[in-house]
Order: sequence, then C-alpha cells, then structure tokens
Amino acid sequence: MGDINLVEIPIYIINFLVTFLLLYILLYKPVSKFLGARHDRIANSLAEAEATQNEAEGILREAKDELASTGEKARKLSQEAIENAAFDAERIVDDAEEKASAMIVRAREQMEAERQAAMERAYTELVSFAGILASRILSREITIEDNREIAERFFSEQVPQDKGAVALKEEKKS
Repeated sequence: MGDINLVEIPIYIINFLVTFLLLYILLYKPVSKFLGARHDRIANSLAEAEATQNEAEGILREAKDELASTGEKARKLSQEAIENAAFDAERIVDDAEEKASAMIVRAREQMEAERQAAMERAYTELVSFAGILASRILSREITIEDNREIAERFFSEQVPQDKGAVALKEEKKS
C-alpha cells in the first residue's frame, strides 16, 4: 500500500461522485423515464386487451343467444310452414272434392237430360212407327194425336216406366 496517495483519494471519490451524478442525470433519469413510459404502455395494452377480451366474450354470448333464438325461430317457422302446408293441402283436397261433386252432379244432370232426349226420340219414333204400322194395317190415315194416344196407352199398360228405354231399344233392334 505504499503507493496510495491521500490527496488522490478524495479526487478519486469526487471523480467517482461526479461520474455517478453525470451518469445519474444523463442516463438514469432518461432510462427510468423510458422504462416508466414503457411500463405504462404495457399496462395500458393489458387493460385494453382485457377490455377487448371482455367485449369479445360479451359479443360471443350475444352471438350464442342470437344463435339459440335463431334456432328457435327457425323451428317455429318450420312448424308454421308445415301447418300452413297441411292447411293448404286440406283446402286443396276440399276444393277438389267440391269440384268433383259438382262435376258428378253436372254429369248426372247431363245423363238424365240425354236419357230424356233419347226417350223422347224413341217415343217419337215409336209413335211414328206405330202410325205407319197402324195406317198399313187399317189402310187409312191416322193423325199424330191418334198415334200419341195409342203409344201412351201401350206404355202405360205394357212397359214399366224405367224399363221403357230398354224395351224401346229392343223393339228398334227387331
């Protein structure tokens, strides 16, 4: 220890303190200020991330609720569509049955009208035939009134009303 100078020790101490003070002023404050700002930014980023996560969870819950309600709405709409289709089908069947009934009634009426017309034609032909036959038999002219009277008497005595057309057809064939 012989080379240590007591005058230099305070100079080294002062030198060390000045260097320390300069480093403190020039480096520590800016670094500490930088680190503080960085710490604040990180804290803000974490807070924003947490807020965003909470918001995302809220949106996710809303989406799940919306999805559940949409599924329920879809089921309701599906059920309503099925009910409407069944109602429409029933209405269509009823309309078809009504139309078919009306067609059957019209067909029966038309058949009855055609049967009446055929009966009248057959009756007229029979009266005419009877008139011709009677005039040949009697060799005298018989009026249409005479023919009608003879035919009516014949139908009322010989042929029942429903079987008249069949008898007329058979008579025409022979």
